[in-house]
Amino acid sequence: MDEGGAPQDAAPDVPATPDVSPVVVDSTSTAGVARSRSTVRGVVRLQILANGLGAVAVFAYFRFLFPPEAEGELGNSTLNLVAFGTYLTVMVLLALPLNTLFVRRAMNWVRQGRPATDRQRKLLFSLPLAETLTAFVSWLGAAVLFGVINSDVQRISVGIALAGVVTCTFLYLLLEGHFRPVYALALADADLPADRRDVLPRLMLAWLLGSAVPLLAIGLTPLIGPAPMDGQRLAWLAFVCIAAGALVMGLAARSVARPLNTIRDALRDIEHGDLDVQLPIDDLGELGRLAEGVNDLAAGMRERELLRELFQRQVGQAGLADLALDFQGATASGTRREVTVLFVDLRGYTRFSETHEPEEVVAMLNRFFRVVVARVSREGGWVNKFEGDAALCLFGAPQEQLDHADRALRTAAALPRELAQADDLLGVGIGVATGEVIAGFIGTAERFEYTVIGDVVNLSSRLCDEAKGTASGVLAASSTVQAAEQRDGWSPAGRLSIRGRREKAVVYSPTAGQPKRSRRYGTPWSSRPERSAP
Repeated sequence: MDEGGAPQDAAPDVPATPDVSPVVVDSTSTAGVARSRSTVRGVVRLQILANGLGAVAVFAYFRFLFPPEAEGELGNSTLNLVAFGTYLTVMVLLALPLNTLFVRRAMNWVRQGRPATDRQRKLLFSLPLAETLTAFVSWLGAAVLFGVINSDVQRISVGIALAGVVTCTFLYLLLEGHFRPVYALALADADLPADRRDVLPRLMLAWLLGSAVPLLAIGLTPLIGPAPMDGQRLAWLAFVCIAAGALVMGLAARSVARPLNTIRDALRDIEHGDLDVQLPIDDLGELGRLAEGVNDLAAGMRERELLRELFQRQVGQAGLADLALDFQGATASGTRREVTVLFVDLRGYTRFSETHEPEEVVAMLNRFFRVVVARVSREGGWVNKFEGDAALCLFGAPQEQLDHADRALRTAAALPRELAQADDLLGVGIGVATGEVIAGFIGTAERFEYTVIGDVVNLSSRLCDEAKGTASGVLAASSTVQAAEQRDGWSPAGRLSIRGRREKAVVYSPTAGQPKRSRRYGTPWSSRPERSAP
């Protein structure tokens, strides 16, 4: 406001809005891992591993469940070997280009370094199943072929079919784990597939691999075998099945526990205040949605903290964000407390704004408010509000400060010097007064602000106007000087008639630069303070 008291609309530097974008996973490392998992070579290795396990299963089936006396019932060994070699060659020649086509169609975008399309995501998410189905067709064809060659021995087809089930189950689990980094990269900017469930199918596949297939093989032996199985062999088989089942279920449980442990660690970090948490979404089912929920939780808390920080920077007081949460609207009455109010206002602002461009006016105001905020903050005060070219500063609210008067007097004495050192600033008037106020939020639930209400606020504003005509530019009410413990550097400056008040106010000013007489009011100021109430 100018000398006439007319408020002028201006704003200080507005703090830059904090970045509210979510913290993202290191895209470089994620893309690197995803690129290494998107090669045909890696898929072929897993197929060799899974089919090797299937070959072991076939060997174990005929070694332990096929009695020696039944070996003579097999067909021509040479024919079996030729059929095996031919069939294997044909399957490799067919499966390799087919798998290459599947992988490249689903993951070209990874090698090209661009985001995946919706179609490519669908192909990627269905890739483990597609690769598994091609392998299952191969094993099913082998079961039919060797069942025809050895038509008198039903156990040949059954054994190969069961080994195929084991192989394909194992292959699916391997491929699903292999493609997780690629899933995470594909889901970095996309939503999870709707209604996808993975935990139950994964556990059922583990049960099928570790329990159902071995028990089915044992159960079918008496029905299709040429001779019953002896007790010793059956006992060994039961032991092997139990051990294998425990191993497979342990691996399945670990596949569920691993992401759960990651989520638990992330929640612990959030509990300890680390909100820069972003879990990779590398599971397409329930576990992926759980990780997505944790990311949404962390993002929401980051946004809330950023809004709180922005609010604190806007009002200039850290504790007000928590106080605002407890505001009860019109029912809130505030608290009565003693505070010291410091009002600082520019001199000659109206004339300056008339002769300068708006940009220059705003730049000057920002320099002015920057000095005021810095000085008040150093003394633990709070700039309650900017009023055009003036600032209302509080000491003792919203936080209790027993030495609020001393803090305000130090600020009032230092501000003129610091403002004079700044470039191209107008002179100021500063008024300081101490007294009881009601401190709290005022307004409605839709729009409210924290402020102080009381006669002391008006008194400090009036003293600020009167101080513009003094040499020091600073006037403090006697109530402030009397409430301060350190009164050195302040001397009586007489009694002033304050507009709107019946009694004159006893005022003080800084000793340095204080004139002995002033003709502004037509009478010399007394050298001794009077005991009139401010």
